[in-house]
Amino acid sequence: MPIPRYKAASALALIGGLLAATAAQAAEPDLPELLARLALDEGRQEIAFEESRYNRLITEPVRSRGRLIYEPPDRLIKRLEAPRRESAVLERERLAILDAQDREVASIDLWLQPDLQMVYGSIKAVLAGDAEALRSAFWVSLDGKREAWVLTLRPRSDSARTRLEQVVIEGRGSKLLSFEFREADGDRSQLRLLPEHPSE
Repeated sequence: MPIPRYKAASALALIGGLLAATAAQAAEPDLPELLARLALDEGRQEIAFEESRYNRLITEPVRSRGRLIYEPPDRLIKRLEAPRRESAVLERERLAILDAQDREVASIDLWLQPDLQMVYGSIKAVLAGDAEALRSAFWVSLDGKREAWVLTLRPRSDSARTRLEQVVIEGRGSKLLSFEFREADGDRSQLRLLPEHPSE
């Protein structure tokens, strides 16, 4: 007995819907796979950035620029180049502040500053491709597709959450676009990562 046309059309629509859903799921990013793609270069990584700090007490953001440098396995440098020269060097749980001549002027034990630990730790874990480190320190949600994705990190630590509400990381494919650090009091800062060649 031939299948009525309306039933055949319904069956085809159902099959088409299932295929579309399967394809959509396949296109959704997976955290370990995404981080592996972001950390394809297992050696030293250096990325230019522009930073904008938004404070609820001032109308215009404070802007700066510099470079992020990751040196495996455990060294992250945030080097400011303008409007002043200074560096913050994270090695294990110690953050050293260096002046323009690379002389150490201050150091911070990050166990005593859990919000800073989360800020620098999130950058280092992403550049290192370390999904386990992210999941141990944050509640992680990954949204979007492989072509355009958003990774949201919320600190697990109660003490960190009193200062840092969440970290929002955006990217496209295997390219990082920005880190945004949203503080509990409403202030925020954004690191926009710049291509080596402006036409990219």
